[in-house]
Amino acid sequence: MAHMARTLSKEEIFGLSAEARLHLIESLWDSLPPDEVPIPEEHKELIEQRLEDHRRNPDQSVSWEEFEGELFPRR
Repeated sequence: MAHMARTLSKEEIFGLSAEARLHLIESLWDSLPPDEVPIPEEHKELIEQRLEDHRRNPDQSVSWEEFEGELFPRR
């Protein structure tokens, strides 16, 4: 059976639970092709700055495993 999409009104959206609205947001986000998501110029500049900082001081970096261990310490 084909899935029929329907339009939700603003009132219907605001009437949804927070969990349902978050699910809706997630579904909308996941529907976007990655190459169609605009990246703000400020974000591009920040990425370039951080890459340049890493190239100048690679010893200041930590691996994902080290970072993850600090972020989620095992008990």
